[in-house]
Amino acid sequence: MVSLEIISMLIFVAIVGYLLILDRKNVTFHYGIIIRRWTKGLEWIDRIVKSHPVFVRRMGNASVAIGLLAGLGGTALLIFLTLQLQQTFGLVLPTAGGYQIPGPVFSVPFWYWLIAIFIIVVTHETMHAVFIRLEKVPVRNYGILMLLLLPIGAFVDPDNERIKRLSYMKKLRIFSAGSFANFVTAIVAIGIFVSSVFAFGYVTDTAGVVVDSVAENSPASEVNLEGTIKSVGNYEINNAHDFVKSLNNTSPGDEISVTTDKGEYSMILGEHPTVENRSYMGVTIRNSYEYSLFGFDGVVPLAFLNTFFVVTSFLNWLFLISVGVGVVNLLPIKPFDGGLFFGEIFTKLFKEKGTLIINMTSLVLIGVLLFNIFGIPWLKGIIG
Repeated sequence: MVSLEIISMLIFVAIVGYLLILDRKNVTFHYGIIIRRWTKGLEWIDRIVKSHPVFVRRMGNASVAIGLLAGLGGTALLIFLTLQLQQTFGLVLPTAGGYQIPGPVFSVPFWYWLIAIFIIVVTHETMHAVFIRLEKVPVRNYGILMLLLLPIGAFVDPDNERIKRLSYMKKLRIFSAGSFANFVTAIVAIGIFVSSVFAFGYVTDTAGVVVDSVAENSPASEVNLEGTIKSVGNYEINNAHDFVKSLNNTSPGDEISVTTDKGEYSMILGEHPTVENRSYMGVTIRNSYEYSLFGFDGVVPLAFLNTFFVVTSFLNWLFLISVGVGVVNLLPIKPFDGGLFFGEIFTKLFKEKGTLIINMTSLVLIGVLLFNIFGIPWLKGIIG
């Protein structure tokens, strides 16, 4: 059966494709890469810059310091862990229906990936535009990049000749701004995640486990087990850990009593279909939660639980992807922002040799990065 996630993904791709066809006069197609450019919205960035120039400049100084630390730290971590044959980075790609993409890939649920990438690229490029306009460099347009209808990035198209004539510090602000936005996004995401989990834990408590489904021809199906399990034998059940622990103290063939909010059930445990000598009831479960807030008490609705766990899971992915994109982008590799950032630093320190140094550094680190992503898993597969 095709999952709802796959259906929604296909609908999204169809809608995007249809809109691109309607807007084809403003779209550039080039070997699978689709580019859509805009000019609207730049006036909003100009208003921010004109209203808070001192704050923006100070934020830019902070981004330079953080960019320097992140670039050096990321490079050191990449080299150290690569020498230890530990994979540091991997490709982050969308998937659907629970399918795991083989290879050195982090498979992220499609909608988590899509929303996270949208947030990351928009904030990244917007921050670049803010510091470009702070220095009064014209921005011709900005836009989004897609690979076969999937967004993979965004860009700002400034007057690069004007940027080249800017002072050393002004260029560093511009080059480090994008990753700085990614780090801010990561901090906001983890802040909301932690505060949400803390608040949820503060106002709720586990109150047994709910029987979500019952396997056919299982001990639980034979007695029509249902409801919220409160105890198994002499064990009080407050959460899923208690339930698993209670079954670990039983053997196949044992007769047990299970008490739920629907009544008491007696059953003879079977043997687990995949684990030898392990007892088997034949249920899938989830924690049940009760809340107490402002004098109101009750059971947390399933719809709220599902929404809460989806949002917190997304925030976790947003944090991880934002940090990863921010650090990788600051590695001293051309054409990443880090290559431009450290290229300016090397030129400042080593004059005419700076360009050669950043070019050589880029080549070496590209090799290390590719080996870390693809070579280490391949090598470990051979070695076993």
